[in-house]
Amino acid sequence: MTDSTTLVPLREDGTHPPLYCVHPVSGSGYVYAGLAEPLGPQQPLYGFEAPGFDDGGAPLDSIEALAERHLASLRSARPRGPYLLLGWSLGGVVAYHMAQRLVEAGEEVPLLVLIDATVPQPFPLPPEKALLGAFLRDLVTAMGEPSGALDALLAPYPDDVTAAAVWTAVTAAGGEVLPEEFDEEFLQERYDVFRAHAEALYAYEHRGPYAGRVLFLKAADSLDARTRWETLAADIERHTITGDHDSIWTGEAFAALAGLVRQGLERTRSAPAPVEGQ
Repeated sequence: MTDSTTLVPLREDGTHPPLYCVHPVSGSGYVYAGLAEPLGPQQPLYGFEAPGFDDGGAPLDSIEALAERHLASLRSARPRGPYLLLGWSLGGVVAYHMAQRLVEAGEEVPLLVLIDATVPQPFPLPPEKALLGAFLRDLVTAMGEPSGALDALLAPYPDDVTAAAVWTAVTAAGGEVLPEEFDEEFLQERYDVFRAHAEALYAYEHRGPYAGRVLFLKAADSLDARTRWETLAADIERHTITGDHDSIWTGEAFAALAGLVRQGLERTRSAPAPVEGQ
């Protein structure tokens, strides 16, 4: 990613309108790379990467700021719509805000795909220990490793433990929790992004209903009470995928997820074009 854009290409070729995928709390747009093959060779695919993730910039700690930064990159790359947006987890909330802003600007957003995203409302930020644990579990899960050693490492610490103390313990574990190449500087840089995004999500107050078409894919193990997007989107198609927030990106669950996204895109392309002035 260059300094001038937050977009990362996952598949540049194809004749269909591109699908733009907003990063989760980690900040990486490459988590969506696995969608390129099942969506087909004619579907261009891009991810948004968060400022501060890999560009030396400062992380952004509000949903509004993230949305504005990604919209600037989007409009620079594609000045006019239609715009197809997708977001998992925090990315769903950012994509929802982006879709609202685009529609308000007179642009067409034929499809907004939300994947296991919670309906945003302000909550108190969890204690530092909980945030550090969530961050490290995110790293461990991304590598496909069990989190037992991590849970045991964090257990003795108080809720107000410092990040530096945890990094020291992780690196002293000699690769039992995370790869040894994940040094304290790397962990702090990634955690700064993660924590800023957590602050953004917990502080965000939604802007009201969204009138566009929404495809919502929920993990079966996620709480129904936190995923009632019907309260904000009248035109919504909802599906439940076996698994939890992370496992839906693997195995048969991922095949089902990708298939539903592909079907949603196909239906969007086959839908009648909107009549100007309506």
